[in-house]
Amino acid sequence: MNSDNSIWAKRKKLDAVSQREIFITLSDHTNHLLQKFDEIKHRLKPELHYPIKLAIQLHDIGKVLPRFQRKNLGNLNYKPFDVSIDIYHSILSVLLINKMELKSELSKNNINDDEIEKFILSAVAFHHWKDKFEDLFRYGNKNFSLLKQKSISFKEELIKNLKEEMQKVNDFNINLIELDENMLEGLSGEKSIPFYEYVLPPYQLYYLPQRIDVNEEKNIDWILISGFLIRCDHFASFCEEENFDFPFEIELPQFHRTKYSIVNEIINRANLKDGHNIWQIEKIDSFQNKNTILIAPTGFGKTEFAFLWAGNEKFFYTLPIRAAVEQIYERAKRIFNSDQKNDEDIKQLNAIKEEKVGILHSDADLFLIDEHDEEYSIRQYDTAKQLAFPVTISTGDQFFPYSLRPPGYEKIYSLFSYSKLVVDEIQAYDPVSAAIVVKFVQEVARMGGKALLMTATFPSFIKDEIQSRFENNLQFTSPEILNLYEENNQQLKNLKKHKIRLIQIDNSKPDNSSTFYFDSQLVDKIIQLGRKNRVLIIVNTISFAQTIYEKFCDICHSESIELYLLHSRFTFNDRKKIQNEIENEFKNPKTVNENNGKILIATQVIEAAVDIDADYLFTEIAPLDSLIQRMGRVLRRYRENYVYDDEPNVNIIFFNNGTESGNGRVYKKELIDLTTIILNNLMQNSGSINYDEIDTQISLYFEQIKNRRKLFSLNMPILSDTLISEYQKYELVNLLFDELKKFKSESTFLDEFYSTLKLLDDGYMADRKAEAQLKFRPIVSTYVISQDLKEKLKETILHFSHLYLNSKRPYTMFKEKIISEYVTSVVGLKRIGKVNSVAFWIQNELALPDEKFTKLISWTENIYFVDSNYDSKKGLDKSINEQLSNLTNII
Repeated sequence: MNSDNSIWAKRKKLDAVSQREIFITLSDHTNHLLQKFDEIKHRLKPELHYPIKLAIQLHDIGKVLPRFQRKNLGNLNYKPFDVSIDIYHSILSVLLINKMELKSELSKNNINDDEIEKFILSAVAFHHWKDKFEDLFRYGNKNFSLLKQKSISFKEELIKNLKEEMQKVNDFNINLIELDENMLEGLSGEKSIPFYEYVLPPYQLYYLPQRIDVNEEKNIDWILISGFLIRCDHFASFCEEENFDFPFEIELPQFHRTKYSIVNEIINRANLKDGHNIWQIEKIDSFQNKNTILIAPTGFGKTEFAFLWAGNEKFFYTLPIRAAVEQIYERAKRIFNSDQKNDEDIKQLNAIKEEKVGILHSDADLFLIDEHDEEYSIRQYDTAKQLAFPVTISTGDQFFPYSLRPPGYEKIYSLFSYSKLVVDEIQAYDPVSAAIVVKFVQEVARMGGKALLMTATFPSFIKDEIQSRFENNLQFTSPEILNLYEENNQQLKNLKKHKIRLIQIDNSKPDNSSTFYFDSQLVDKIIQLGRKNRVLIIVNTISFAQTIYEKFCDICHSESIELYLLHSRFTFNDRKKIQNEIENEFKNPKTVNENNGKILIATQVIEAAVDIDADYLFTEIAPLDSLIQRMGRVLRRYRENYVYDDEPNVNIIFFNNGTESGNGRVYKKELIDLTTIILNNLMQNSGSINYDEIDTQISLYFEQIKNRRKLFSLNMPILSDTLISEYQKYELVNLLFDELKKFKSESTFLDEFYSTLKLLDDGYMADRKAEAQLKFRPIVSTYVISQDLKEKLKETILHFSHLYLNSKRPYTMFKEKIISEYVTSVVGLKRIGKVNSVAFWIQNELALPDEKFTKLISWTENIYFVDSNYDSKKGLDKSINEQLSNLTNII
């Protein structure tokens, strides 16, 4: 407890075990922000340095209010004692700023721009956005009237306290502090003036008309002033909480060293003898400082090109799937971290400053704990969340939803004003998400950053949209396109690794319903190949994958064939274990002398999440770009001068009733149907593409949809097996999306893409970050635990509450010890009653002290028990499907 009347900014626990608390004064906290800004201000144009410095100095002065000091922080010696007035501190901060002195300060620094003054006030008022601000703006707040009615001595004492505290802030003009009586009168009068008439909110569509007059260049200044204030506030608070002085930006090693490491990585991964004729080195000088679109086949080294393209600048490498993020993270560490740390290094927490690569996704803390010492890993994860590493590997949902501009988006926009963005596997996003990605790339360019988009199958409608948006804006440099398919077309035309066969299974039943299965002839064929080869089976739903796995289990056991199953309904621990086994058994590249049989059954999580090399593929029909990704897992070891000459190694399976097990719920039926038309035509023409025929058939297809007539029949004639080149794959994907563009007005798939872009272009803003994330990824997952694990779970929770509940990061430990061991994620589960929640069970079944209940209840109230059994080899039993209300994206 303090003995003086100092103003506190924060109170924190020094350590979780002793529960000892310390306080941080307002002046110390403000000085910490100023120190952090000094570390980062070189990233900004100089004319914004002073406005941001002023915003930092003024941002928390509203914490002088007695209610905040005594009730919120427990500063019980603080005077005055009156805690009746409750005004949020950032709003009160604006009331305590002398606006004339602020204008004078700016003028003394040659800033004579009224807009900058408005931006500073806005940044101060809204550096913490609260949902209750909406009511404050529309309906006013009686607390303004209460403050107005307070005695002169009360107000004078507040100002006196504040000035005494702020005198300790570096280079602070004490005359900037003064209660704005005119503003207070306006806010508290009979016809109270809304707060937003004084200070413009940067969020929510409701206030958009007031912001329209702010021109583009000034709007960027507004974002930067607000964004850098928020970043400094968050980072200084992080350092205070950790009691550790982190650098705001960890620097990369000199580029010549990382360039050398990248070249070695390319040589090793491509099995080259030396570093000559490496295309990444040959091309990089032409693209390094430009927005770039890279289109290249799987296995060509796109990742290493991205690392070179980033140069020595801060960059963020995004992928759609967590497992893929973890793979690229491991590759990035080999290149950018100067030395691999041993256990002794990790015990020294200062070693975190030597880390260069961070990882961000929803379970990255678990991933890191599995790798390193617990405390070091948690600090590494927290540093990544603060965006301090020069290289960050991340899932796209960590950044792309900010193009919907929810509260706090300025923090991310300001970050990308000087950073580079890599978007890998853009084809994996659905139309709505792809539109949000396109908008985010445009916003990165608008803020001054650079973007690299790359994939093996780049949808032409996305590429065209990005190009047109850049070309129509004179401020942007249009992206340079590096198309290795075109530049290496002869090599890729000669590389023919895959021979395709179309297999149709009659799954009709007398009542015209359908079920999905592999017939005995197909099973026998797979077993025959699986005795000495690596066989990959990819289907579109979990339940179908489990059905096939069950059918193969006994057969594979009797034949001594290793059998694996991978999908998304495993616990974190089991999925990681299975994935590690798969990456070891199906290691890329396959060794020459391997001949032991193995079969892997998977959903489409395998497409980009696991680095494997198989001999044969049996796959359900999927959109062409997904099929190409699946084919990319077969014979990856061959990169040039190879022509496959054996029985088909890519077998694409259709069902005559329903086409595929997802039945239009996993993939858009439109894409499946168009893919079927194109593949059918390819096979009928012995590997040639008849564009006129395809055009006619697709035109008829959309005409039939328009008139609601029965669509084309999937009963196909016997077709010849077809050898396909790597270049033809590129042509086929382009053909699919070119045909979609031709029929843009009829395509529901493209309508979602363009309508989302229009919504964003029209100024749509998400009211909350959660709303933006749901728009980007509209998949609602429910966390469940099988009922049969209750007794084991009970023992684990009791053990956890005894050993870990008071650890430094108890929730991270809860994720490691309980969620990762017991919880499975299910998409589309029907509403489950509260009585089935784990929290309800803990309250009624576990004898725990009251003080331990609060955290456990809050962590488990959205986890539910379900009747389906769980098996570590099969995952959550497919009986869970009976409880699903929406089967979309069940992978």
